[in-house]
Amino acid sequence: MAAPLARTQLSKLKSISQIPCQINRIRNQTLSLNRLCQRSIFTSFVRPKTATKWKIGAGVAFVSSVFATKFITKSDAASEERPVSRHVKGILDIGDQKFTLYQFQSCPYCCKVRATLDFFGFPYDVVEVNSITKSQIKFSDYKKVPILVVDGNDGENDFTLQFSDSSVIMSVLASYVYDQTTTLQTIQTYYPGMKEKRGRKTVWDFPNKYFLMYGDNIADSRSEKERSSERQWRKWVDDILMHTISPNVYRTLGESLEAFRHFSDWGEWDKHFSTPTRLFVVYVGTLAMYIIGRVVKKRYNIKDNPRESLYEACDAWMAELGDQSFLGGTKPNMADLSVYGALHSFNGCEAFNDLMSFHAIRGWYDNIEAIINTHEGASQLGQKPAHHPNYIGYPHCN
Repeated sequence: MAAPLARTQLSKLKSISQIPCQINRIRNQTLSLNRLCQRSIFTSFVRPKTATKWKIGAGVAFVSSVFATKFITKSDAASEERPVSRHVKGILDIGDQKFTLYQFQSCPYCCKVRATLDFFGFPYDVVEVNSITKSQIKFSDYKKVPILVVDGNDGENDFTLQFSDSSVIMSVLASYVYDQTTTLQTIQTYYPGMKEKRGRKTVWDFPNKYFLMYGDNIADSRSEKERSSERQWRKWVDDILMHTISPNVYRTLGESLEAFRHFSDWGEWDKHFSTPTRLFVVYVGTLAMYIIGRVVKKRYNIKDNPRESLYEACDAWMAELGDQSFLGGTKPNMADLSVYGALHSFNGCEAFNDLMSFHAIRGWYDNIEAIINTHEGASQLGQKPAHHPNYIGYPHCN
């Protein structure tokens, strides 16, 4: 990290002998800022009753973040392109196509997409996006994650497709599975994105995102009532369940810091990002998400004890399931995968441990996790799809 940080300063040096000292000075400044953020945040949650120290701590962390970002963004953006963080083998041969998922490991929307890819057994690469620079997705007009990029060859030409928005990506993948004669290029046209400028903010909308699109060859034998229920509960996940997560995971500064340390380990940030960047994200992110959690809590009328709102949402889901194993019956549907992805996003945090300890949803969660991890959705691809020239078939799962 020292060399990239020093690179922007080299033009100011008057002699080569100054370079080692200048490199060390810049490196130490950046690391000191991260330690300052850590101490400031620690002071604020260890002694929360001291209002003055809390304000000072928050102010120092904010000023530090602005100053440090100038160095971190320049250095990391210059060195980060689109590196693959890991490869998920899957169990399907999808021919001359490669799926790449751009994500944050703990993002609930990204977890929804990973659950879908794993359920169907698709092989895919994962690119962990730097939440500060977002340099890995600078190729995209859509500046959020997840983004799924498909590179392939249709027999005549190479192609690259980009799918944005978690619900769109899930619908695309499911449509691709159920209608095995329609190419991804064609399916992409069914989900047009509408971009609108609202002041400085760019807002995207995908009107069809909860609909699965079929051609004439339909492998889905469900009734329209069942399909409508699936769409309704997928929307419920985005509109209700998602808003209970941040007030619970980041309920206090202590829980927020614990969560970010867990996310750092889970996402292997030490392998993908520089030490100053990782520490910066952990400690400034702790403060930022604590504040965002409080904003979300007020905006969406989350109860004073946010656990109650989380448990009530899970109560509603379990009541809808009734005696069924899943909303999809004997097998999960897209709504099941959406709920699982939302809850899995904070697996390992205190809020998740509390939920699994005190709520009946644990049985459902454990069952669907086992099904996802064994790729049981791959049984939908038992027939050789015409657009998978190299697909060798996969036997139906029990």
